[in-house]
Amino acid sequence: MPLEPRLLSIGAHLPGALITNEELAPRLRTSAEEVARRTGIARRHHAPAGEGPSDLARRAADDALRRSGTEVSDLALIVFATATPDVTFPGSACYLQDKLGADTVGALDVRAQSAGFLAALDLALALSGGTSAFRAPASGETRILVAAGEVFSTGLDESPSGADLTPRLADGAAAAVVGPGEAGSHVRALRWYSDGTLADRFWCEYPASRQYPLRVTAENLAAGLHYPKADFAALAPIVEKRLFTAMREVLELAGWSAGSVEAAFVDYVEPPVARAAASAAGLASERVDVPTERFGHVMAAGLPIRFEQRYGELAPGARVLLAAAGPGVTWGAAAIEIG
Repeated sequence: MPLEPRLLSIGAHLPGALITNEELAPRLRTSAEEVARRTGIARRHHAPAGEGPSDLARRAADDALRRSGTEVSDLALIVFATATPDVTFPGSACYLQDKLGADTVGALDVRAQSAGFLAALDLALALSGGTSAFRAPASGETRILVAAGEVFSTGLDESPSGADLTPRLADGAAAAVVGPGEAGSHVRALRWYSDGTLADRFWCEYPASRQYPLRVTAENLAAGLHYPKADFAALAPIVEKRLFTAMREVLELAGWSAGSVEAAFVDYVEPPVARAAASAAGLASERVDVPTERFGHVMAAGLPIRFEQRYGELAPGARVLLAAAGPGVTWGAAAIEIG
């Protein structure tokens, strides 16, 4: 009987440049106290010049591969979740494949923003089952590398008009190995969704291939339309309800009560919205961990980074809830039993 696919290991990397509110605030012509009050964030990490998400994900992937005893030659597929790819094309998965020295297996990007890790994990679990056509050329293994990485710091508005969003967005990466096995963590339930009718409530409009003949014009740049924008007031009630609904859905599918969850990682660019959704789902506040509060919003990678940071303190059998929401609008949740 084929073994069930599991989350075999996880790794994470936050780049070394730690940017505090005291350092960032003068660029935005505001105060550190005001940044903290508006965002609930005290610090964030920025990648070194010249590094893209695949560089950060390479370091996270090295850890994930080592922890699961997986050789690069064992990989049958690479799935990379990012909203900030290294270049327009090809995808960051191709860059990561090259940096790992992986064979010519499939390598694709997933664009599901803050729910990107959940979407990539869902895809990996589906494709690593016993009947999967994906096999590593050298070993015949069906192990899939799921990566998530973001570099926002090189494209943020460091003027007073960016004082609300710029301090929230940050850089970092995570990676996980998924494949059949008796060991590893069991994903008991996973659901994720998107609603394109709300796409322009939280987006980065330019450069845009739909604009001809130039994807970005001097007028676009002067208007700051190449910077991320968000309508937090409009999104807050929508995101809170959808995060709550996704968490309740996976708890029901897993057959868990909210009280049985040992740790809940709930990520959104506005921490109060994440905490309100968790409270509505019946999760005890002391068990709720909001990654954005710790190191800013790293979109696709924030959720798995914080999960990795606390993975070692979670005992076998512990019930963990992951949930995230962001641009798209995308949202989702997963119930994971630690193995």
